[in-house]
Amino acid sequence: MWGSLWSSCPDCFVSEYVCPNCRAPLIASARDLQCRSCDRSFPVGDGIADFSEGRSYDSFSPGQPLSAVEREGLENEIPGAAARITDYYQRILEGSLDRRGRPLRVLDSGCGNGLSVDLLCDAGFDAWGTDFSALRRWQWRERRHRDRLSMADGMRLPFADGFFDAVLCSGVLEHVGVAESRDGGYSVRALPDRDAARTAFLAEHVRILAPRGRILLDFPNGAFPIDFWHGPRPGAARWHRRDEGFLPTASDVRRYAGGLRGGLDVRALSSRGRLRFRQVGRHWWGRLLAPFASAWLAAVDVRGLALLRESSLNPFLVLELRRREDGRGDGR
Repeated sequence: MWGSLWSSCPDCFVSEYVCPNCRAPLIASARDLQCRSCDRSFPVGDGIADFSEGRSYDSFSPGQPLSAVEREGLENEIPGAAARITDYYQRILEGSLDRRGRPLRVLDSGCGNGLSVDLLCDAGFDAWGTDFSALRRWQWRERRHRDRLSMADGMRLPFADGFFDAVLCSGVLEHVGVAESRDGGYSVRALPDRDAARTAFLAEHVRILAPRGRILLDFPNGAFPIDFWHGPRPGAARWHRRDEGFLPTASDVRRYAGGLRGGLDVRALSSRGRLRFRQVGRHWWGRLLAPFASAWLAAVDVRGLALLRESSLNPFLVLELRRREDGRGDGR
């Protein structure tokens, strides 16, 4: 592990990370990672590599006060992140090995507070995480495996081609190619290059995926009229139009995948275990809907009802994009 080499070998090639600009190997010095190919350097602090080059999607500074709503959201993320991994994705990935018998190498792209990396490493996975947030970079100081966390743009990941067996990407794709604002409530609009940006985002994640690897995407379903995840406060619902241009649908993802070189199979998975409605359940109407939500999740878990998983009746999508060794996707 390169983090353990840091103190014992200050001039070593770091095989795990590559330059996100030219993809050349990086060399570790006392305080940064250096690319001798394009003469760039990337700082490292608290064991965390920063490939942002001064850019991020937020402007957080250490010591900056957070609002009550922001603090509430961050606190609610902790049980949510634990459940996302231990109750759902760990079960999907459990026991998977490559042909050499090594642990599955997994990236959590847009890993948020980074707890997922600690949990996956503890479960025996070779886990890594990235996010493009200055706030997250500050939060990661609390993580035990913070040397496996890096601040990086999802369009320019600091990993070699085919490096990962699986990529998790939760609640990220919908934020690509849109402009969002929370001034006086929540508002969002699609940018002119939204589809091109989302296709490029997926292409970059396919690039780092090994043959027969898979990407696991999840996000609120744009075909469902209620958005429970992007309201004015945690757990608040938001009505939206299907043509709003924010939340993707399964057919959108197939269209993006269809624009990529090579082959990708796209299929909807059951969201049972992934979708818990914890924050929504704090409202009276959320408690009222809970029995119906549980019945719905049980229904879409039945193989014969799999088509319902990507229908307009399903509030949340989990999609598997599988890279096939023969390069032939089925377009589905």
